[in-house]
Amino acid sequence: MMNTVHSRSAMDKRKGKTGITRGQALLILFASLVFFYLLTGLVFADAEQPDQMTYKVVTVQPGDSLWKLAAKYRDEAGMSLYELIDEIKYRNNLSGALIYPGQNLMIPVQQ
Repeated sequence: MMNTVHSRSAMDKRKGKTGITRGQALLILFASLVFFYLLTGLVFADAEQPDQMTYKVVTVQPGDSLWKLAAKYRDEAGMSLYELIDEIKYRNNLSGALIYPGQNLMIPVQQ
């Protein structure tokens, strides 16, 4: 039997490295991404899903404002005044609160 002499660095290599391999790092990264994807799905699944909305077309009358229209249709829409104003602006492509008599607006209402 032949005795071999190993240098210090060769013995250190045989003991193994401390830490993780590239494959293990990728596995941990993938598992973390899946975990957070599922976690966000659970968090947002608990959020209240809005009821199906239909829209009522309303012609703006002199003296009307988004605030007045939102106050009038708030119960039918099932939203707060601020939510309803934002929804009216969004659905009608309004950049501000300015509306004109004779203008037709879609007002969301619950079915």
